Amino acid sequence: MDMSKGTVKAVKSSTAAMEGWYKMELSRRNFLKGAGVLGAASAAAALAGCGNQPKQAASTGSADIQDDWLGSAPDYSPDSVDRTVECEVLVVGSALAGSMAAYGAIKGGSKVQVIERNCCPHIGGMTISFFNSKLQKEAGLPIYDPVTVANKMFNLTQYRSDFALNALWINKSGELLDQLNEEFIKPYQQTCVPVSLEGIFPDPDKEVGEYISTGVAFDTTDILTEFTAKFHKFLEGIGVVTDYDTKAEVLVKDDSGRVSGVIATNKDGETVYYHASKGVVMCTGSFGKNEKMMRKFYTSHFADWALENNAYEAYMGDSPVTDSAMDDGLGHRMLCWAGAEMEEICSYASWQTTAWRSFPYLLVDINGNRFMNECTSLLTSAHIIADLPGHGNYVWQIIPSNDFEMPSAFGYKKEDAAVMFDIENSCEQYEADSIAELAKMIGCDPDTLVATVDRYNELCNNGYDEDYMKDVRYLDAIDDGPYKAYKMQYFFYCTLSGVRCSNKLEVLDGDRNPIPGLYAGGNTVGYRFGSSYESLLHGGSNALATLHGYLAGFNAATEN
Repeated sequence: MDMSKGTVKAVKSSTAAMEGWYKMELSRRNFLKGAGVLGAASAAAALAGCGNQPKQAASTGSADIQDDWLGSAPDYSPDSVDRTVECEVLVVGSALAGSMAAYGAIKGGSKVQVIERNCCPHIGGMTISFFNSKLQKEAGLPIYDPVTVANKMFNLTQYRSDFALNALWINKSGELLDQLNEEFIKPYQQTCVPVSLEGIFPDPDKEVGEYISTGVAFDTTDILTEFTAKFHKFLEGIGVVTDYDTKAEVLVKDDSGRVSGVIATNKDGETVYYHASKGVVMCTGSFGKNEKMMRKFYTSHFADWALENNAYEAYMGDSPVTDSAMDDGLGHRMLCWAGAEMEEICSYASWQTTAWRSFPYLLVDINGNRFMNECTSLLTSAHIIADLPGHGNYVWQIIPSNDFEMPSAFGYKKEDAAVMFDIENSCEQYEADSIAELAKMIGCDPDTLVATVDRYNELCNNGYDEDYMKDVRYLDAIDDGPYKAYKMQYFFYCTLSGVRCSNKLEVLDGDRNPIPGLYAGGNTVGYRFGSSYESLLHGGSNALATLHGYLAGFNAATEN
């Protein structure tokens, strides 16, 4: 790819396709090592907490948690703030969805103000998916049938996702990428590599997960660092104003019930009323560090695990996170104070350290027992690990150290993966001449691990995994020492759930009526993934954040 000319080439061979991907994986692995009573409003405005209280899901926790997760809106009033800032569209949050919302609002012809509680922008993730764009087609990527893909997406969410929200991505994301290519990617010489899976998966119909070639890599490393810097320069260049170190506190409604702005506090201790004449777009991220919300919307064992193993800040990259309370769900609560309705079944994103994770060797828990089909997807695996005794964040891979026969669930050659992921230096590992010795090294009962391995070998030799139904091609007996154990750690990243929205990204109340002047994007939007982040797409969460954020901003600018 000739970056000086902003050109884009498809990646077609397995080696070439994954070259940038490997770097991103390595970098991701590396960071894991470190791993109310309302005041009186003015005649023209009233705090959003005065609206109808939202309908809420049945509690999975105690009565106390059920009663107090939401809390009360703070006692701020527009007529008692230190100063007022006027704009047409206000965007709360400057990550991917917020950045795209600002872009959409500018394209809608509005004066745009962004507020961000940290000192600089952060955009997480690695890849963004788009569907059937001109740019992807020219790069040689496949053209997909929209109906087929849409129904596969719905099936993965157990039909709990909002069909209309997913359909928006199917119908409009390709056009958005082509627009970005002309207005941002080419002029800013932004890295842009449409990722082809041709040659990556030897037999896609038999793989652990099903994927389609929709991902676009915008960085040569992880966390979209380059993209973040360049895109915010682009936004500044087209007139977007951003106030950093500014924390939104409460939405404001006028006397008609329309959301008219936000009251925020900044690092200087000022209270500022950001008056938005057209609308407010909330793109405020996750609530993974809010214990009350986690225990309200997730099972108790998963909440325990997620709170203990939260890696959200690390996922924000190298730039400093100045607000240590971020990921606290304040945006969700602000929306609910304004009358929004939270999603009842909440999804999440997680990750695991590398080890040999694309090679489904025998996995055992801390006691030395097998507990799953090792080909199960990452997100399903995370929930299984969270439910193990002790709710810890690690398990062990048991591998004959001189064995190179196990095929990869993702098409890698083992010799290449060893170098690309720096396996021998990437995680805690032990080697022994016997399984009993290995058991002592990893802290489990030797008799238990020996029995587990013996049973596993029996299944492998029979060619049929009657215990967990792993595909026969991944049944490789552990019968050739010396033996190794690799520690595989699992981390919780963020929640992927929020409030119910219309297909215009208007925030809806408990009766599914739009709350005037209020929009949302990104992880603030609910009903996108069902109960977990299983996706056909490379960069599926970022895909919806990008498209929904853009449309929320554009609609806020043009619908009022």
